[in-house]
Amino acid sequence: MTWNEIVYGLGDLITATFKILPTLGNIPNILFSGVIFAGLVYWIFELKKYRAEAKKNGTIE
Repeated sequence: MTWNEIVYGLGDLITATFKILPTLGNIPNILFSGVIFAGLVYWIFELKKYRAEAKKNGTIE
């Protein structure tokens, strides 16, 4: 197996996945947006927790 076969095979696989996207409609956008939103909410709660701990210990925020 050569590098060309690997690269072109990977390219064909990615191209095939793009053909599926129109049938899914807006679902991938909703999923990606939901994952990003959940990550941001998680990050904000973590920052809040670290800020409270820093305030309690008298260290740098």
